[in-house]
Amino acid sequence: MQIIKKVKAPVRIDFGGGTTDISPFKDKYGGAVLNAAINKYVVGKLIADGKSTKLDYHADIPTSSGLGTSSSMDVVWVALITHHTNKEKIAEVVFNIEQAIKESSFNGKQDQYAAAFGGINFMEFKGDKVKITKLNLSANLIKELEQKLVLVYVGPHFSGDSNKLAIDNLKKGKNIRNLLRIKQIAYEMKNCLLNGNLVKFAELMNKETEERSKLAKGIVSKKIEEIIKKGMENGAIAAKVCGSGGRGSILFFGDKNKLKKKFGSKVIDFKFDFEGLKEI
Repeated sequence: MQIIKKVKAPVRIDFGGGTTDISPFKDKYGGAVLNAAINKYVVGKLIADGKSTKLDYHADIPTSSGLGTSSSMDVVWVALITHHTNKEKIAEVVFNIEQAIKESSFNGKQDQYAAAFGGINFMEFKGDKVKITKLNLSANLIKELEQKLVLVYVGPHFSGDSNKLAIDNLKKGKNIRNLLRIKQIAYEMKNCLLNGNLVKFAELMNKETEERSKLAKGIVSKKIEEIIKKGMENGAIAAKVCGSGGRGSILFFGDKNKLKKKFGSKVIDFKFDFEGLKEI
């Protein structure tokens, strides 16, 4: 057995703006997302075994965690089976493949770009165009963020389901104001990080979840509300539903020790990843 190629790509946490990167919203209004790659990875290998060649994958996070894992896997897959080295090209190829799959047709572009580029990024979407602004934060601010953010796994999540509900309501004109506010929150969050204002940043996490809950019924379920309530009673001052909602994971901001004590094995420890897709 011979390993021909081995690569890894990170998953992401999203701070604000999710769902605004999806058509038809991004085509008419433009979308904006603030997210960050974390050091939880999909690792893939292209293996020659006798006369056959196969692909092997491994991810060190729970199933359907709302962290963009499927797109990270697709980024790894494209990197393994093609000669593409341009990260933007890989992200676009993956997006186009996913759009061709019915279950993924309600997904946007933030996951693919986060997996390919890594880092803490502000992404703007208009039609087919993507503009990425990498936030070059100080080492102290990055460390403080890592000390205050706690990621808690809730249960399997399927983004296509939640996004479909939100987009269906958008087409009926029911949640345009909420999506516009979610987009604006992403801009405000970016400015908070650039100015080092984490108190305001935490407040915006709560506002994002509040607006997301109005996109469609069940996006912030009773179970998620109960877990958020428990977090707030055990050291958190803010909570953000990861991905499009439904289930998956919740990102808390607050006292890490108290939150880890409360949620135990459901906590996904992480630091930020600044490399993105990488051959190893």
